[in-house]
Amino acid sequence: MLVKQLYRHKEENDFEQFYNKISSLVPDLKKFATRSLMAAEGQGAIDRGFYCAEGILDEIYLEVFKDFTDIKDEERLKIILFSKAVQKIEEKKIIEQETPDYLPTEKMLQQELDALDEKFTTQADGDLILNTELDDISYKQPRQRPTNVILDRTLEQQLIKKLDMSDTLLPSMERRTIFGALYNYIPIRSKSVLGLYAFGNRSIHDISEILEVPEEVVDRIMEKLKERFRLLK
Repeated sequence: MLVKQLYRHKEENDFEQFYNKISSLVPDLKKFATRSLMAAEGQGAIDRGFYCAEGILDEIYLEVFKDFTDIKDEERLKIILFSKAVQKIEEKKIIEQETPDYLPTEKMLQQELDALDEKFTTQADGDLILNTELDDISYKQPRQRPTNVILDRTLEQQLIKKLDMSDTLLPSMERRTIFGALYNYIPIRSKSVLGLYAFGNRSIHDISEILEVPEEVVDRIMEKLKERFRLLK
């Protein structure tokens, strides 16, 4: 059993063998980190090329190695790894400076459900605008988010697939711009839900465990997000 092998490497203080074993456990973890960083770069949330998935995973595996206790099975270990990945990527985007540390994730997601009710429309020139302002949630994000975000095509295709959208929806730069803006205006914690679902290939149950929120909250977030992206149909 992999967990027993990891415990043995921990007892022997053999990080190299520990790293080799644990890095093969969840192939989707690297995909999640890579695509989440690409999306953050596209939004201008982090500098391009400054962070890499390998560096983030190195940090995660070292932390897990140092505190490898009370882990009973592989499923629990996978939850811990994805939870740390979400935390690391949020740290890279300096989320601590944008949202209060004391506000629980569940409460933030409940607030963001209200924000996701905001309706979008397009102007005659194709620009995406809100019918109402997005500043009615109880915490503020001081960084102005651009509306002309163009996501990497790999990210677009992964999102389209996981959101059950038609792959013919983005034939033009105008449509890609609208798609990028829809993604960009997703509130912070809800974007973590979508990232885990689309980039990390995690189930609703897994996301609930990773973010430590009820499954029904995660399910409602995903339904709201799918409704939002249906605007492109």
